[in-house]
Amino acid sequence: MSDLEVLDILAEFEVDLWGLEEAAGHANNGCGGGSVDRSTFGPFGVLVLANDALSELTPIYFHPSTKTNTYFCADETRSSKANGVFKQVYGSEVPVLDGEKLSMRVLVDHSIVESFGQGGRRVITSRIYPTEAIYGAARLFLFNNATGGCSVQAIIFHHII
Repeated sequence: MSDLEVLDILAEFEVDLWGLEEAAGHANNGCGGGSVDRSTFGPFGVLVLANDALSELTPIYFHPSTKTNTYFCADETRSSKANGVFKQVYGSEVPVLDGEKLSMRVLVDHSIVESFGQGGRRVITSRIYPTEAIYGAARLFLFNNATGGCSVQAIIFHHII
């Protein structure tokens, strides 16, 4: 990315949220388990500022908990290989209206990741310090750790210069 370049990502996902009530043993600890958690309904989302080996990356993701609430989270635990950098997993519940798809918009520059869940109902700002996933080595990936059905309905990204 050049000095003033920003990546604008729009992603839309569809999940059978009505199946949440029927999922036996469904356990969702919100954002606490991070993006490596695995359950029937997630987490799933995008990996931004990722290197090719996926050893440095910042996941922005959804983790559904009920038909009307889903967690919208950022996981900084693998965002940098630098020493002394504070890294955390955080987020909150975001309301999901009946029949609504899960949507996120993520703006990425060199060290700031601004994430908007469900049209801005929840916003997460992450300051990260990648050491390898920088400039031309930075990658974008989709990920899905759900054991149940989740599909990507749309992904659009633009470079804003």
